[in-house]
Amino acid sequence: MDDRNELLTGRVPDFDSGRALERLRERAAREGVTPRSTWGDALGARIALTRGLWLRPLAAAASVAVVVTMLTLTGVAQTILTVFEPRQVATISVDPSELSGVPDPSQYGTLTWVREPSEWRAVADAGAAAKAAGFEPLVPAALPAGISGPGTFSVMDEAAATFRFDEAKAREAAARVGATAPPMPAAIAATTLTMHGGPAVMQTYGTTSTASRGIPESGLMIVQARAPVVTSDGATVEELRDYALAQPGVPPSVAAQIRAIGDPVRTLMVPIGMDPQQARLVTVRGTQGYVIGDETGLGSGVVWLENGFVMGVVGPLAESDLISLVNGLR
Repeated sequence: MDDRNELLTGRVPDFDSGRALERLRERAAREGVTPRSTWGDALGARIALTRGLWLRPLAAAASVAVVVTMLTLTGVAQTILTVFEPRQVATISVDPSELSGVPDPSQYGTLTWVREPSEWRAVADAGAAAKAAGFEPLVPAALPAGISGPGTFSVMDEAAATFRFDEAKAREAAARVGATAPPMPAAIAATTLTMHGGPAVMQTYGTTSTASRGIPESGLMIVQARAPVVTSDGATVEELRDYALAQPGVPPSVAAQIRAIGDPVRTLMVPIGMDPQQARLVTVRGTQGYVIGDETGLGSGVVWLENGFVMGVVGPLAESDLISLVNGLR
């Protein structure tokens, strides 16, 4: 696959999972903490609260996430349907081991970049980030105890692409995983999706215990990205959803969760690899979000949508401290 398509899987900054697990065990032993069983399930729960899993949907939304008015601008399309423009967030529980038999959806047609996704690039400060991204990023009013400043800022540019379905390619993609693709409906075969997302700003703050060693990975991270938009010149969101869920290898539990989403056009689905009951609905900044965390201070994360932006904050904080920090963003 073209290297640029790697972003469809959500490219994220490197994360030293071995060192993270070591720090987690050291702190638990030092403070006599007895984590809940979900926290103790190897590193999966910890990673769910740090860069990898939480940044993945945000980076994807910021860079690939997709769609705008290219067909309208070229005069090709007579009818444009918005099939994805999230205004709320929901979680779905996904066991990654169950997804090995799902064909790569990026190989079901032809992806054409209109504006190619960029790497994260460092900028001097919040002002420089605002100038580069075209919006003022929300920043903490104050840093909680144990988190050190000043923060570092990075920007990812807006990306835009079109995707044209191709039934022959879909059959080939399914065959590569030893499966048979269902027939592609005529409406989907004639559809081009136009997609755009981002730009995005990421800010990171170290912890007081690691700042002197230059290890910001264990600190606070805040990501703000313009929410993705996807439009269709043919197939409706129901047709696209039904076709996607009919693909070989899609776990029935995942399909059921997606079908239960009441408003798929305006809902950003965030996959989590743990018990969905541990991702709790929470109100932050006057809107609905989801939080994973507890009061041990081992780590918490929250994701929500606000004024057209996907927002995510993670850090080694008690849940109550993280929510206070989020509500104080300005």
